[in-house]
Amino acid sequence: MRPQVQILLAPPGSRSRVRSPADGNRLPGFCVCWPALPLLPVTSLARPGALVRSRSRPAVVPTLGPMTVRRGLLWCGVAGSGLFILIFLINDVVKPDYDPVRDAVSEAGIGSGGWLQIANFTVSGLLITASSVAISQVVNRWTGMLVGLVGAGLALAGVFVSDPVPTDDATWHGMIHNVVGSLSSAALVAACFVAAQWRTTALWRWYSLVVGVAMPLTFVVATGATETLGIWQRLTNVIGWTWLIVLALRAMRASATSEGDQGRRVDVTSVSA
Repeated sequence: MRPQVQILLAPPGSRSRVRSPADGNRLPGFCVCWPALPLLPVTSLARPGALVRSRSRPAVVPTLGPMTVRRGLLWCGVAGSGLFILIFLINDVVKPDYDPVRDAVSEAGIGSGGWLQIANFTVSGLLITASSVAISQVVNRWTGMLVGLVGAGLALAGVFVSDPVPTDDATWHGMIHNVVGSLSSAALVAACFVAAQWRTTALWRWYSLVVGVAMPLTFVVATGATETLGIWQRLTNVIGWTWLIVLALRAMRASATSEGDQGRRVDVTSVSA
Protein backbone atom coordinates (compact mmCIF):
# COMPACT_ATOMS: atom_id res chain seq x y z
CA MET A 1 0.00 0.00 0.00
CA ARG A 2 1.45 3.38 -1.02
CA PRO A 3 1.76 5.86 1.87
CA GLN A 4 -0.16 9.18 1.65
CA VAL A 5 0.64 12.53 3.24
CA GLN A 6 -1.74 15.24 4.54
CA ILE A 7 -0.87 18.88 5.13
CA LEU A 8 -1.52 20.57 8.49
CA LEU A 9 -0.77 24.28 9.13
CA ALA A 10 1.99 24.70 11.68
CA PRO A 11 1.71 27.42 14.38
CA PRO A 12 3.27 30.80 13.46
CA GLY A 13 7.02 30.91 14.03
CA SER A 14 7.37 27.15 14.51
CA ARG A 15 8.81 24.47 12.28
CA SER A 16 7.01 21.19 12.25
CA ARG A 17 8.92 17.94 12.21
CA VAL A 18 7.79 15.44 9.63
CA ARG A 19 8.88 11.89 9.15
CA SER A 20 8.11 10.05 5.98
CA PRO A 21 6.73 6.60 6.81
CA ALA A 22 8.90 5.17 4.05
CA ASP A 23 12.38 6.37 5.00
CA GLY A 24 12.03 8.39 8.21
CA ASN A 25 13.60 11.54 6.70
CA ARG A 26 12.55 14.85 8.17
CA LEU A 27 10.69 17.21 5.83
CA PRO A 28 10.60 20.83 7.19
CA GLY A 29 7.38 22.76 6.69
CA PHE A 30 5.06 19.76 6.32
CA CYS A 31 3.07 17.53 8.69
CA VAL A 32 2.15 13.89 8.29
CA CYS A 33 -1.05 12.08 9.02
CA TRP A 34 -2.15 8.56 8.18
CA PRO A 35 -4.16 8.05 5.90
CA ALA A 36 -3.75 11.43 4.21
CA LEU A 37 -4.14 13.73 1.17
CA PRO A 38 -1.49 14.50 -1.49
CA LEU A 39 1.47 16.57 -0.33
CA LEU A 40 0.88 20.37 -0.64
CA PRO A 41 3.02 23.32 0.54
CA VAL A 42 1.85 25.16 3.63
CA THR A 43 2.25 28.48 1.79
CA SER A 44 -0.69 27.55 -0.44
CA LEU A 45 -3.06 28.02 2.50
CA ALA A 46 -4.24 31.62 2.89
CA ARG A 47 -4.67 33.15 6.33
CA PRO A 48 -8.28 33.77 7.44
CA GLY A 49 -9.75 37.01 5.97
CA ALA A 50 -6.97 37.42 3.44
CA LEU A 51 -7.90 38.73 -0.03
CA VAL A 52 -7.06 36.10 -2.63
CA ARG A 53 -6.72 37.29 -6.22
CA SER A 54 -6.60 35.07 -9.23
CA ARG A 55 -3.48 35.50 -11.27
CA SER A 56 -5.56 35.25 -14.45
CA ARG A 57 -7.68 38.27 -13.42
CA PRO A 58 -5.48 41.14 -12.17
CA ALA A 59 -6.97 43.99 -10.14
CA VAL A 60 -8.76 46.51 -12.38
CA VAL A 61 -7.75 50.14 -11.85
CA PRO A 62 -10.49 52.61 -12.97
CA THR A 63 -9.32 54.78 -15.87
CA LEU A 64 -10.86 57.53 -17.97
CA GLY A 65 -11.30 55.50 -21.14
CA PRO A 66 -12.62 56.59 -24.53
CA MET A 67 -16.13 55.33 -23.77
CA THR A 68 -16.28 57.46 -20.61
CA VAL A 69 -15.11 60.51 -22.55
CA ARG A 70 -17.70 59.82 -25.23
CA ARG A 71 -20.51 59.71 -22.69
CA GLY A 72 -19.26 62.96 -21.17
CA LEU A 73 -19.30 64.68 -24.55
CA LEU A 74 -22.84 63.47 -25.23
CA TRP A 75 -23.92 64.86 -21.86
CA CYS A 76 -22.47 68.18 -23.04
CA GLY A 77 -24.98 68.08 -25.89
CA VAL A 78 -27.85 67.42 -23.51
CA ALA A 79 -26.72 70.19 -21.16
CA GLY A 80 -26.05 72.72 -23.91
CA SER A 81 -29.42 72.27 -25.63
CA GLY A 82 -31.37 72.24 -22.37
CA LEU A 83 -29.45 75.24 -21.03
CA PHE A 84 -30.22 77.29 -24.14
CA ILE A 85 -33.96 76.75 -23.79
CA LEU A 86 -33.94 77.32 -20.02
CA ILE A 87 -31.99 80.58 -20.10
CA PHE A 88 -34.01 82.26 -22.85
CA LEU A 89 -37.20 81.35 -20.98
CA ILE A 90 -35.76 82.90 -17.80
CA ASN A 91 -34.78 85.96 -19.79
CA ASP A 92 -38.36 86.28 -20.98
CA VAL A 93 -39.35 86.91 -17.36
CA VAL A 94 -36.48 88.92 -15.88
CA LYS A 95 -35.30 91.17 -18.72
CA PRO A 96 -36.81 94.67 -18.49
CA ASP A 97 -38.52 96.28 -21.47
CA TYR A 98 -38.59 92.97 -23.31
CA ASP A 99 -41.68 91.37 -24.82
CA PRO A 100 -41.23 87.62 -25.52
CA VAL A 101 -44.40 87.61 -27.62
CA ARG A 102 -43.05 90.16 -30.09
CA ASP A 103 -39.24 90.21 -29.63
CA ALA A 104 -36.86 87.60 -31.01
CA VAL A 105 -34.69 85.50 -28.69
CA SER A 106 -31.56 87.19 -30.07
CA GLU A 107 -32.84 90.63 -29.05
CA ALA A 108 -32.43 89.64 -25.40
CA GLY A 109 -28.70 90.20 -25.93
CA ILE A 110 -29.25 93.91 -26.61
CA GLY A 111 -29.02 96.55 -23.90
CA SER A 112 -29.24 96.15 -20.13
CA GLY A 113 -28.86 92.57 -18.96
CA GLY A 114 -27.92 91.43 -22.47
CA TRP A 115 -24.85 89.64 -21.15
CA LEU A 116 -27.04 86.75 -19.97
CA GLN A 117 -28.29 85.87 -23.45
CA ILE A 118 -24.85 86.49 -24.95
CA ALA A 119 -23.36 84.01 -22.46
CA ASN A 120 -26.24 81.63 -23.19
CA PHE A 121 -25.47 81.64 -26.92
CA THR A 122 -21.74 81.17 -26.36
CA VAL A 123 -21.72 78.51 -23.63
CA SER A 124 -24.57 76.47 -25.13
CA GLY A 125 -22.94 76.60 -28.55
CA LEU A 126 -19.59 75.38 -27.23
CA LEU A 127 -21.22 72.51 -25.35
CA ILE A 128 -23.15 71.42 -28.44
CA THR A 129 -20.00 71.69 -30.54
CA ALA A 130 -18.16 69.42 -28.07
CA SER A 131 -20.94 66.84 -28.32
CA SER A 132 -20.53 66.69 -32.10
CA VAL A 133 -17.24 64.80 -31.64
CA ALA A 134 -19.02 61.91 -29.91
CA ILE A 135 -21.98 62.07 -32.31
CA SER A 136 -19.57 61.61 -35.22
CA GLN A 137 -18.29 58.42 -33.55
CA VAL A 138 -21.62 56.97 -32.42
CA VAL A 139 -24.12 58.15 -35.06
CA ASN A 140 -22.26 59.01 -38.27
CA ARG A 141 -19.76 61.53 -39.55
CA TRP A 142 -22.25 63.75 -41.39
CA THR A 143 -24.60 64.09 -38.44
CA GLY A 144 -21.63 64.97 -36.24
CA MET A 145 -20.42 67.61 -38.69
CA LEU A 146 -23.87 69.19 -38.95
CA VAL A 147 -24.31 69.26 -35.16
CA GLY A 148 -20.86 70.86 -34.94
CA LEU A 149 -22.05 73.59 -37.31
CA VAL A 150 -25.16 74.09 -35.17
CA GLY A 151 -23.02 74.62 -32.08
CA ALA A 152 -20.44 76.81 -33.79
CA GLY A 153 -23.14 79.03 -35.30
CA LEU A 154 -24.84 79.34 -31.92
CA ALA A 155 -21.58 80.34 -30.21
CA LEU A 156 -20.79 82.92 -32.90
CA ALA A 157 -24.31 84.34 -32.57
CA GLY A 158 -23.35 85.23 -29.02
CA VAL A 159 -20.10 86.87 -30.08
CA PHE A 160 -21.81 89.01 -32.74
CA VAL A 161 -24.80 90.68 -31.09
CA SER A 162 -28.08 90.99 -32.98
CA ASP A 163 -29.69 94.19 -34.18
CA PRO A 164 -33.26 95.05 -33.18
CA VAL A 165 -35.87 93.31 -35.31
CA PRO A 166 -36.86 94.90 -37.61
CA THR A 167 -34.21 97.58 -38.19
CA ASP A 168 -33.39 100.06 -40.95
CA ASP A 169 -29.84 100.62 -39.72
CA ALA A 170 -28.12 97.24 -39.75
CA THR A 171 -24.69 96.96 -38.13
CA TRP A 172 -21.86 94.71 -39.27
CA HIS A 173 -22.13 92.52 -36.17
CA GLY A 174 -25.89 92.31 -36.61
CA MET A 175 -25.48 91.08 -40.17
CA ILE A 176 -22.93 88.45 -39.10
CA HIS A 177 -25.33 87.38 -36.35
CA ASN A 178 -28.07 86.82 -38.91
CA VAL A 179 -25.77 84.84 -41.23
CA VAL A 180 -24.35 82.49 -38.57
CA GLY A 181 -27.80 82.08 -37.01
CA SER A 182 -29.32 81.09 -40.36
CA LEU A 183 -26.49 78.63 -41.04
CA SER A 184 -26.95 77.09 -37.61
CA SER A 185 -30.67 76.60 -38.18
CA ALA A 186 -30.12 75.17 -41.66
CA ALA A 187 -27.52 72.72 -40.32
CA LEU A 188 -29.98 71.56 -37.64
CA VAL A 189 -32.68 70.91 -40.23
CA ALA A 190 -30.22 68.95 -42.38
CA ALA A 191 -29.08 66.94 -39.34
CA CYS A 192 -32.67 65.84 -38.73
CA PHE A 193 -32.93 64.29 -42.20
CA VAL A 194 -29.48 62.67 -42.05
CA ALA A 195 -29.91 61.22 -38.56
CA ALA A 196 -33.37 59.86 -39.43
CA GLN A 197 -31.60 56.96 -41.17
CA TRP A 198 -29.46 56.03 -38.13
CA ARG A 199 -30.54 52.96 -36.11
CA THR A 200 -33.87 53.62 -37.67
CA THR A 201 -37.17 52.80 -36.04
CA ALA A 202 -40.55 54.01 -37.22
CA LEU A 203 -40.88 56.40 -34.26
CA TRP A 204 -37.40 57.87 -34.57
CA ARG A 205 -37.61 58.23 -38.35
CA TRP A 206 -40.96 60.03 -38.25
CA TYR A 207 -39.95 62.20 -35.30
CA SER A 208 -36.78 63.38 -37.08
CA LEU A 209 -38.61 64.01 -40.36
CA VAL A 210 -41.41 65.95 -38.65
CA VAL A 211 -38.88 68.13 -36.82
CA GLY A 212 -36.96 68.70 -40.06
CA VAL A 213 -40.13 69.93 -41.76
CA ALA A 214 -41.65 71.82 -38.81
CA MET A 215 -38.62 74.03 -38.13
CA PRO A 216 -38.53 75.77 -41.54
CA LEU A 217 -42.33 76.15 -41.51
CA THR A 218 -42.43 77.84 -38.10
CA PHE A 219 -39.48 80.01 -39.11
CA VAL A 220 -41.32 81.22 -42.23
CA VAL A 221 -44.43 81.95 -40.18
CA ALA A 222 -42.29 83.88 -37.66
CA THR A 223 -40.84 86.17 -40.35
CA GLY A 224 -44.34 87.09 -41.53
CA ALA A 225 -46.03 87.46 -38.13
CA THR A 226 -44.44 90.64 -36.86
CA GLU A 227 -46.58 91.01 -33.73
CA THR A 228 -46.12 87.38 -32.65
CA LEU A 229 -42.62 86.78 -34.03
CA GLY A 230 -41.30 85.91 -30.58
CA ILE A 231 -43.78 83.09 -30.01
CA TRP A 232 -43.12 81.44 -33.37
CA GLN A 233 -39.35 81.75 -33.06
CA ARG A 234 -39.41 80.25 -29.58
CA LEU A 235 -41.53 77.39 -30.87
CA THR A 236 -38.91 76.80 -33.60
CA ASN A 237 -36.10 76.78 -31.06
CA VAL A 238 -37.87 74.44 -28.62
CA ILE A 239 -38.67 71.96 -31.41
CA GLY A 240 -35.11 71.93 -32.77
CA TRP A 241 -33.16 71.93 -29.51
CA THR A 242 -35.39 69.29 -27.95
CA TRP A 243 -34.55 67.06 -30.91
CA LEU A 244 -30.84 67.63 -30.19
CA ILE A 245 -31.39 66.45 -26.60
CA VAL A 246 -33.17 63.30 -27.81
CA LEU A 247 -30.39 62.65 -30.34
CA ALA A 248 -27.68 62.88 -27.66
CA LEU A 249 -29.61 60.62 -25.26
CA ARG A 250 -30.24 58.09 -28.00
CA ALA A 251 -26.56 58.12 -28.95
CA MET A 252 -25.68 57.60 -25.29
CA ARG A 253 -27.88 54.53 -25.09
CA ALA A 254 -26.42 53.16 -28.33
CA SER A 255 -22.91 53.72 -26.98
CA ALA A 256 -23.75 51.91 -23.72
CA THR A 257 -25.21 48.99 -25.67
CA SER A 258 -22.10 48.79 -27.83
CA GLU A 259 -19.89 48.91 -24.72
CA GLY A 260 -21.87 46.08 -23.12
CA ASP A 261 -21.59 43.93 -26.23
CA GLN A 262 -17.86 44.53 -26.38
CA GLY A 263 -17.50 43.60 -22.70
CA ARG A 264 -19.36 40.35 -23.25
CA ARG A 265 -17.12 39.52 -26.22
CA VAL A 266 -14.04 40.13 -24.07
CA ASP A 267 -15.41 37.84 -21.32
CA VAL A 268 -16.12 35.08 -23.81
CA THR A 269 -12.61 35.42 -25.25
CA SER A 270 -11.08 35.23 -21.76
CA VAL A 271 -13.04 32.12 -20.88
CA SER A 272 -12.11 30.49 -24.17
CA ALA A 273 -8.45 31.29 -23.60
